[in-house]
Amino acid sequence: MIYLDHAATSLPRRPEAIAAATAAMEMASPGRGRHGPQEAARALVEEARASVAALGGGGVVCFTPGATHALNQAILGWRPRPRRVGLGPLLHNAALRPARALGAPTFDLPADPDGRIALDAEWPPDLDLLVVTHGSNVSGLLQPVEALLERAARLGAALIVDAAQTAGTVPLPEAHAVAFSAHKGLAAIPGAGALVLRPEVQLEPLVRGGVGFDSAADDVPDALPARLESGTANLPGIAALGAAARVAEPWDWEAAGRALREAVRRADLSPIGAGALPVVSFAVEGWPPLVLEELLDRSFGIVTRAGLHCAPRAHAYLGSGHEGALRVSAGRGTPDSDLAELTRALRALRRKAT
Repeated sequence: MIYLDHAATSLPRRPEAIAAATAAMEMASPGRGRHGPQEAARALVEEARASVAALGGGGVVCFTPGATHALNQAILGWRPRPRRVGLGPLLHNAALRPARALGAPTFDLPADPDGRIALDAEWPPDLDLLVVTHGSNVSGLLQPVEALLERAARLGAALIVDAAQTAGTVPLPEAHAVAFSAHKGLAAIPGAGALVLRPEVQLEPLVRGGVGFDSAADDVPDALPARLESGTANLPGIAALGAAARVAEPWDWEAAGRALREAVRRADLSPIGAGALPVVSFAVEGWPPLVLEELLDRSFGIVTRAGLHCAPRAHAYLGSGHEGALRVSAGRGTPDSDLAELTRALRALRRKAT
């Protein structure tokens, strides 16, 4: 199997993450007493928290069931409720849907044809919350988050960043809130993620329940991270995330992105939009994306991803229509031989289409 669907889930998973999750499955729950097994579990969670914090972002690490939950918590729980929300052009539905459900007026942040937000464009004066994608899961484009944060600060606005495609690949950006999951660039296991918040941010919790202490109080604590971590922790998921974060090492993802784009271009196909991450979407004339995905899998053993990729806003902005496109995405271990096979398969399918 040639696996080119790392933007959905990275495979193989890190052995350190699997080992940590397996060990945690035999541990007690943290924060539910003072006996030895509970203390060991609590220490594991805090060790994982420190490891995730070392990825960047400069805030308090709150564990979540994944990036979708983290984004919903940040956006729907934002207080005070924003007067107007600025939306990036390449948002995933995990950010777009809660932003619309918030009920506040929205503003589409102006951008260039590839979706890169224009920093010199005019923004409305009542814009006080921005929601943007760090790295597009359609084109691989990276937004200039540091410059966006500076522009937002001049306006008095806060910034929420979806870092699902970049965590574990690119250092986490600094923002008021940064959300990501464990199973993509970090190659841990699904069902875990984090929301990294500036200490001064106080969100309205979406979930309220036990936090392991202060049980007589009528509401959850004010202090982070306990305020956003009600219920029994997903200890295996947190352990795996922490282990993956500890062993995450820099890699030449820019070279991987260039190689992936060149593999598509060698088949005389054009990537949709411009990006740097090893995430490329494209269309092949004569083949619907879903049919192309199936043919690549069944006939060539190449795993890709077709459709709208839960990002119809990005596809609409980039002009890929209602069907979306075929997406290929490489990981840190993808060999050049896999990309050569991709080019060969795409050339063969193009010949069959004509």
